[in-house]
Amino acid sequence: MKKLILFDYDGTLVDSADIIVEGTIEAFVRCGLPKPDPTKVRAGIGHKLVTALKNYLPNDLTIDPNVIAAEYRKWYQEKDEEGIDFEPIFKGVHSLLEFLKSEGWLLGIATNKSSRGLFRGLKHHKIEYFFDLIMTSDDFPAKPKPDMALYAQRKLSVDSNRSIMIGDTVHDIVMGKLAKCKTIGVTWGYNGRESLIDADADFIADELDQLLSLLKTEKILGEKNAI
Repeated sequence: MKKLILFDYDGTLVDSADIIVEGTIEAFVRCGLPKPDPTKVRAGIGHKLVTALKNYLPNDLTIDPNVIAAEYRKWYQEKDEEGIDFEPIFKGVHSLLEFLKSEGWLLGIATNKSSRGLFRGLKHHKIEYFFDLIMTSDDFPAKPKPDMALYAQRKLSVDSNRSIMIGDTVHDIVMGKLAKCKTIGVTWGYNGRESLIDADADFIADELDQLLSLLKTEKILGEKNAI
């Protein structure tokens, strides 16, 4: 029987925090706005861009967040053309993906990141070929809505009880739950263990080695447990 794993990207496969915070602050500066709190920006990673930017605005400012988003994308494109700044991939991700493909898993990405930024990173880290399906909020409603996961199940003909969602934020877990996937919350990203537990993640992994051990056993397709 087919089996599917969907991965989040930022905070799950790559450590994007520094570059996201830098780009957000630069976009605000270019719009003549006060710099947002870097801690708040980091906490907002995982939201759709426009939604996150709106949350960073002071209450007394009414600028359209789409204007800020345009500056953020322009900044990101400049970095793309320079070809020098990339979010680092977490150690062990290549080995994990190689193992999963060797074991017959179908793999997908479900992210609220833009397609441009995602494909730039995948190509740089040479991991794009691992994935059978790539979904972004450019083409689907943003997480936590379940559309990406439901589409992946239909497209790849995988039952929900043979599907797993892995991510570092509450949005990842909620999306997986709504699509009736098993869910793994990883704590090396941008939401803490308690938040992921509160979101009712079926499993929690604190290190990539723990995640790999769990997936090797396939017990994740059985009962709920936190490792």
